[in-house]
Amino acid sequence: MILDWYARRIVNLHLNFFIFNALPVPDADPGHPITQRVVEISGRLAAIDGRYTEWAEEVGVSIGTLQEEPERSDAIAELDACVALLYGLDENDLRIIYSTFHERTDYSERHATVLAHFRRWREAL
Repeated sequence: MILDWYARRIVNLHLNFFIFNALPVPDADPGHPITQRVVEISGRLAAIDGRYTEWAEEVGVSIGTLQEEPERSDAIAELDACVALLYGLDENDLRIIYSTFHERTDYSERHATVLAHFRRWREAL
Protein backbone atom coordinates (compact mmCIF):
# COMPACT_ATOMS: atom_id res chain seq x y z
CA MET A 1 0.00 0.00 0.00
CA ILE A 2 2.97 2.32 0.65
CA LEU A 3 4.24 2.30 -2.95
CA ASP A 4 0.67 2.31 -4.27
CA TRP A 5 -0.03 5.52 -2.32
CA TYR A 6 3.11 7.14 -3.72
CA ALA A 7 2.27 6.10 -7.29
CA ARG A 8 -1.24 7.55 -6.98
CA ARG A 9 0.31 10.92 -6.15
CA ILE A 10 2.10 11.12 -9.51
CA VAL A 11 -0.04 8.99 -11.84
CA ASN A 12 -3.25 10.59 -13.00
CA LEU A 13 -4.65 8.39 -15.74
CA HIS A 14 -1.87 6.41 -17.39
CA LEU A 15 1.18 4.67 -16.01
CA ASN A 16 4.09 4.29 -18.38
CA PHE A 17 7.55 2.78 -17.98
CA PHE A 18 9.16 6.19 -17.43
CA ILE A 19 7.01 6.72 -14.35
CA PHE A 20 7.12 3.08 -13.24
CA ASN A 21 10.91 2.90 -13.42
CA ALA A 22 11.21 6.08 -11.33
CA LEU A 23 9.09 4.81 -8.43
CA PRO A 24 11.24 4.58 -5.30
CA VAL A 25 11.98 1.12 -3.96
CA PRO A 26 13.94 0.70 -0.74
CA ASP A 27 17.44 -0.71 -1.09
CA ALA A 28 16.92 -3.43 1.47
CA ASP A 29 19.75 -5.50 2.95
CA PRO A 30 18.89 -9.18 2.30
CA GLY A 31 20.16 -10.17 5.74
CA HIS A 32 18.12 -7.61 7.64
CA PRO A 33 15.29 -9.12 9.74
CA ILE A 34 12.68 -6.78 8.24
CA THR A 35 13.75 -7.62 4.69
CA GLN A 36 13.54 -11.31 5.53
CA ARG A 37 10.06 -10.80 7.00
CA VAL A 38 8.91 -8.94 3.85
CA VAL A 39 10.10 -11.87 1.72
CA GLU A 40 8.39 -14.40 3.99
CA ILE A 41 5.04 -12.59 4.14
CA SER A 42 5.05 -11.77 0.41
CA GLY A 43 5.95 -15.33 -0.45
CA ARG A 44 3.25 -16.79 1.75
CA LEU A 45 0.65 -14.41 0.31
CA ALA A 46 1.66 -15.21 -3.27
CA ALA A 47 2.03 -19.00 -2.97
CA ILE A 48 -1.68 -19.71 -3.06
CA ASP A 49 -1.65 -23.24 -4.50
CA GLY A 50 0.41 -26.03 -6.06
CA ARG A 51 1.25 -24.00 -9.16
CA TYR A 52 3.77 -22.15 -6.97
CA THR A 53 5.46 -25.21 -5.42
CA GLU A 54 8.87 -24.79 -7.03
CA TRP A 55 8.93 -21.04 -6.48
CA ALA A 56 7.75 -21.37 -2.87
CA GLU A 57 10.52 -23.86 -2.15
CA GLU A 58 13.10 -21.38 -3.49
CA VAL A 59 11.65 -18.59 -1.36
CA GLY A 60 11.39 -20.90 1.65
CA VAL A 61 7.65 -20.67 2.32
CA SER A 62 4.77 -23.09 2.50
CA ILE A 63 1.92 -23.08 0.01
CA GLY A 64 -1.60 -21.94 0.86
CA THR A 65 -0.84 -20.72 4.38
CA LEU A 66 -2.35 -17.22 4.22
CA GLN A 67 -5.66 -17.67 2.45
CA GLU A 68 -8.08 -17.36 5.35
CA GLU A 69 -9.19 -14.29 7.28
CA PRO A 70 -8.23 -12.75 9.65
CA GLU A 71 -4.68 -14.13 9.21
CA ARG A 72 -4.43 -12.86 5.63
CA SER A 73 -5.43 -9.27 6.49
CA ASP A 74 -3.12 -9.25 9.49
CA ALA A 75 -0.21 -10.45 7.33
CA ILE A 76 -0.91 -7.67 4.80
CA ALA A 77 -0.93 -5.12 7.62
CA GLU A 78 2.39 -6.46 8.92
CA LEU A 79 3.78 -6.31 5.38
CA ASP A 80 2.73 -2.65 5.13
CA ALA A 81 4.43 -1.95 8.47
CA CYS A 82 7.67 -3.66 7.45
CA VAL A 83 7.75 -1.89 4.08
CA ALA A 84 7.13 1.44 5.81
CA LEU A 85 10.16 0.79 8.02
CA LEU A 86 12.27 -0.09 4.97
CA TYR A 87 11.24 3.23 3.42
CA GLY A 88 12.25 5.02 6.63
CA LEU A 89 8.74 6.29 7.32
CA ASP A 90 7.44 7.29 10.74
CA GLU A 91 4.03 7.14 12.39
CA ASN A 92 3.02 10.54 11.02
CA ASP A 93 3.84 9.40 7.48
CA LEU A 94 1.61 6.35 7.99
CA ARG A 95 -1.19 8.56 9.29
CA ILE A 96 -1.01 10.65 6.11
CA ILE A 97 -0.93 7.59 3.85
CA TYR A 98 -3.92 5.91 5.48
CA SER A 99 -5.97 9.08 5.80
CA THR A 100 -5.45 10.13 2.17
CA PHE A 101 -5.25 6.82 0.28
CA HIS A 102 -8.80 6.94 -1.01
CA GLU A 103 -11.17 9.69 0.04
CA ARG A 104 -14.28 7.50 0.25
CA THR A 105 -12.76 4.58 2.16
CA ASP A 106 -12.11 4.43 5.88
CA TYR A 107 -8.73 2.81 6.48
CA SER A 108 -8.64 3.61 10.21
CA GLU A 109 -8.94 -0.04 11.28
CA ARG A 110 -6.20 -1.16 8.89
CA HIS A 111 -4.08 1.82 9.95
CA ALA A 112 -4.38 0.80 13.60
CA THR A 113 -3.28 -2.76 12.80
CA VAL A 114 -0.37 -1.51 10.69
CA LEU A 115 0.69 0.83 13.51
CA ALA A 116 0.68 -2.03 16.02
CA HIS A 117 3.01 -4.06 13.78
CA PHE A 118 5.09 -0.98 12.97
CA ARG A 119 5.67 -0.23 16.66
CA ARG A 120 6.46 -3.87 17.46
CA TRP A 121 9.05 -4.12 14.68
CA ARG A 122 10.53 -0.70 15.43
CA GLU A 123 11.00 -1.62 19.09
CA ALA A 124 12.45 -5.02 18.20
CA LEU A 125 15.19 -3.37 16.21
